[in-house]
Amino acid sequence: MEIKEINENKLQTILRFSVPSIIAMLLQTAITITDGYFTGNYVGENALAAINLGLPILYFYLGVGLCVGVGGSVICGRLLGAKDKQKASEVFSQTVVTAAVICILTSLAVFLLFSPILKVLRADGELSVYFTEYYRIMLVNYPLMVIGTILGMFIRADGKPQVCMLVSIVSCVLNAVLDYILVGRLAMGVQGSAVASLIVQVFAVIVQLGYFLKPSISIRFRRFSFDTAVNKETFFNGSSEFIGEMASAISMFAFNYVLMKYVGTEGVAAFTILGFAVYGYSMIAIGFGQGITPLISICWGAKEQKTAMELRRITNKILFIIGLIFAVFFFVFGKSYAGVFGCSGSVADMVSAGFRIYAVTFLFMGYDVINSMYFTSCGDALSSALISSLRGIVLLLAFTFIFPAIWGMTGVWLAAPTTEVLTAVVSAGLIMKQKKMIESR
Repeated sequence: MEIKEINENKLQTILRFSVPSIIAMLLQTAITITDGYFTGNYVGENALAAINLGLPILYFYLGVGLCVGVGGSVICGRLLGAKDKQKASEVFSQTVVTAAVICILTSLAVFLLFSPILKVLRADGELSVYFTEYYRIMLVNYPLMVIGTILGMFIRADGKPQVCMLVSIVSCVLNAVLDYILVGRLAMGVQGSAVASLIVQVFAVIVQLGYFLKPSISIRFRRFSFDTAVNKETFFNGSSEFIGEMASAISMFAFNYVLMKYVGTEGVAAFTILGFAVYGYSMIAIGFGQGITPLISICWGAKEQKTAMELRRITNKILFIIGLIFAVFFFVFGKSYAGVFGCSGSVADMVSAGFRIYAVTFLFMGYDVINSMYFTSCGDALSSALISSLRGIVLLLAFTFIFPAIWGMTGVWLAAPTTEVLTAVVSAGLIMKQKKMIESR
C-alpha cells in the first residue's frame, strides 16, 4: 500500500481495508451468538451463565493475541512502509512463535487452577459441571484462536483483508452446522458447542497458514533468531490492547461477582444476553481499528502524520453513526431480542431495562476503541494504555462496585456508559495534545 494511493481516496481506502475486517469480526460475533442460541434453547439458562462466568479466561487469551499480534503487525507495517520485506517477515515469524508459546503455557496453568477458579466464582452444582465441561475443551481451542487472529492481522498488513473475510464466512457457516448437529441433534450440551468451536478454529488456522506458503506474498515464514528488541517493542506497542482485554477480563469477573451477590443467576444470564449485542458493536469498532491500523502505521513510517490523523477522524465519524443505529434499535427492540435466546420473562425484562440505559455506550465506545488503537499504530503506547486503563480498569471497576451497591441491577447497567463517556473526554484531550505537537513541528 502506497501513501499516494491512501491520499487519493481516504474513505475508500478505509472501507476497503475495514469492511472485510468488520465482516470477519461480525461473523465471529455471529458464531458467538449462534453458540448462545443453541446453548440457551437446548441446554438452558444455567449453561449460558456458566459460560459467561468463564469469559475472563477468553479475554486473557484475546489480550495476549491482540498484544502480540497488534504489536508485531505495527512493527511489520512500518518495515513494509520502509520497503524492508525481509525484516518484516522475520518479525512476523517471531510474533507467531511467541504467541503460541505463551498461549500453550497459559492453557496448562488454567487447567491446573480450575478448582480455585470455581470456588472464587461461587459456582457449584450444575454451574460447576457446565463450566468444567465447556472450558476444558476451550483451553485447547483458545491458543488456536489466538494464532488465527494474529495470522489474520498479518494477512491484512500484507494488503489482503478479503482473505480473512472469506475464512470467516466459511467458519461461520461451519459453526452453525456443527452447533445444529452436536448441540441440537446429538444433544451433546455445552461440550458439543465447545467441540464445534474447536473444529472451526482448526479449519481457520490451516487455511490461513496456507496463505503464507504462497510465493507472491510480501510477508512469509522465515528462519529467525529471537530478537529481544523486537519482542520488547512488540509488547510495548501492544500493551494497551493487552490492558484493554485484561481489563475486560477483570471487569467481567467483577460483574459476575456483583451479579451473583446482588441478583443471582438470572442477572448473569441477562448480562450475557445483552453482552452479545455489545460484543457485536465492539467487533465492528475493532474491525475498523484493525482495518486502519496498518494504514496508520504505514503513514507514520512514511512521515505522513496528518494523513494518519485524517484517517482516524473519518473512522470516528463512521462509528458514531453506526453506534447511533445500534442505540436506537436495541432501545426499542431490546425485549424482542432477548426472547431469541429462549430466556424467561423476568430475564427478558432485565435485558430490556438494561438496553434503555446501556444504549448510551454505543455512542462513545467506538470513539474510545479507535483512539486507543490509533495511538498504538502511531507508536504512542502510553496514551493508548491510558485510554484502555481508564475504560477497562480504573473507572469501570470503581463504578461496577459502587453503583450496584446503591442501585442494584440498574447500577450494573450504568457502570459501562458512565465509564465510556468519561474516557471519551480524556481521549479527546490526548488527541488535541498530539495535534498541537504535530502542528508545531
